[in-house]
This record gives sequence, structure tokens and C-alpha cells, in this order.
Amino acid sequence: MSRKLPIIFLLLSTLLLISCRRILPETMEAHYVQYKIEYMEDTAGDVPTRILPSTMQSWYTEYFVLTKIQGFFNQFSLIQIANLKDRKVTTLLNVFGNKVYYRSGQGELPASIVAPEHLSFTNTRESSVIGGLHSRRVEVDTGVEKFNIYYTDDFSVRRPNLSTPYGSIDKPLSDFTIQLSYLKMHLSCKLYEERVVESAIFIIPDEYRPVSRPVMEEFINSLFTKD
Repeated sequence: MSRKLPIIFLLLSTLLLISCRRILPETMEAHYVQYKIEYMEDTAGDVPTRILPSTMQSWYTEYFVLTKIQGFFNQFSLIQIANLKDRKVTTLLNVFGNKVYYRSGQGELPASIVAPEHLSFTNTRESSVIGGLHSRRVEVDTGVEKFNIYYTDDFSVRRPNLSTPYGSIDKPLSDFTIQLSYLKMHLSCKLYEERVVESAIFIIPDEYRPVSRPVMEEFINSLFTKD
């Protein structure tokens, strides 16, 4: 029996490796969208928004949607990785080498994303081309304010908006608003193209350490305050 155990473990390891490769191929086809960020207020907490990053990058794939905001000479990055199968979003924060991550519960919004208590959507017949994407306008009513967002049919991804309060919309967004902590942003597509990416970008790097949601939100909130 003792001689058979190493062989059994080897077979199990091989099967596991093959299974993982089937689930996560070495490369993936991605729909790459670069969004222009317009800040809706002059300051976010104590921080002037004019010094904040001006673009957000997104990769939409069969398995994941990854969004990334990066700035301060690559000393800051905020990444959200939405797993489209289990409906969980991992938030990775890097601030001057302090690297942490938090993985949300199933269907839970990412840390520090602020969602209105009420949202209703009204589809319209109006369309526009935004950053090369043919887009349709949707009226959003929060009960407090009304505004427009746009989605596109130019490419399809299941559950494309897990990282946003607009998860019930099953089309990728080309123009929308979102609030991260004190930061209110309007994002609109400025570039769209198809790319092939390495699957490694959807894996949490070893140098990131896990934290709880309250700790992650405290880290993010502290970016916009002097204390």
C-alpha cells in the first residue's frame, strides 16, 4: 500500500492540473475597453480629483471581467476581478507597495462601491456610438435623481456588470456613473478592441495579503482623507 500511495497522489495531481488547465487556459480572448474617467466633483474627501488617474482599463472575457485604475507612477493600482462563474469579485489594492486583497461573497458588490438603495431602469430607443461601440441609452431612476447610462450589443459577456450596481443589466456598459468611497466618476468608452491576454492577470499575485471587507474599505477610504 505504501508504494501505491505516491502513484495515487501523482495521478490525482495530474488530473487536478489537467482540470485547472481546462478551466483556465493559458491565454484568453478578451474584449478590451479603455474608459475615460471624468470626476463629478472637484474633490473626493480631501483629495483634488485633478491629480487622480484619467482612464480605467477593462478586459471582458468568457471567465472573468477585470477592471484596473492605475496612477502615481505605478505606485497605486486598484483592480477588480469578477469571476463570472461564481459571481464573486476580488478587489486588489496596491498603495506604495502595500498590497492587499478582499474577495466578496457571492453576488456582493466590491469593497467601497456605493450603490443607491433603489434603482429602476427604463430602456429607450435612442442609440449612439461611444468610443466605437454602438450603444443604447437607458434611463436610471434612484428615487433621488435620474441619469443616463449606455450599454452595447457589439460584444457579449455573461454577467458583465458584477463589479457595478448595474448587475441586472446583462450587456457591457459603454457609458455609466459609479461611486467608489468618496469618489464619484463618469466613465465613457474611448477605445475598444479585441485582444488576447494571458490568464495570469486574473490570478491574485502571491505578494498580496488577504484582509476583511472593513479593513479593505478603511484602506480605500483613507486614500481620500488626510488622517
